[in-house]
Amino acid sequence: MISIRYACDFDAAHQLHVPYESPCNRRHGHRYSVEVEASAASLEHGMVVDYNVLKSTVAEFDHCDLNERPEFKSTGLETTAENICRVLAAKLQKAVGRRVRIREVTVRETPRSAASWRRDHLRPRD
Repeated sequence: MISIRYACDFDAAHQLHVPYESPCNRRHGHRYSVEVEASAASLEHGMVVDYNVLKSTVAEFDHCDLNERPEFKSTGLETTAENICRVLAAKLQKAVGRRVRIREVTVRETPRSAASWRRDHLRPRD
């Protein structure tokens, strides 16, 4: 198994709707930092996956209002870092196909706060 990591940023606005007083209930923005780990048992063209596939998938979130994206708006999913991880993991897995496994996605809203999604290594496929 060979693994790669890719890091990138995107800028986006969002607003939470939590049932308590929070500054996050007001529309605001972040420069999100994302790190993705992908693995494969075999290489294709000498690569686990072309980094541009990962980059372009994450870039779909750049300069948008996350609350207006269908992944959140149509499901009522809060635009927390935790849920952004889950949504990105699913989108990335779809983009890379079955040969490659997305192992981990970390999303940082600030240098001090991050959420990570990790594939459950005991299950064959999520």
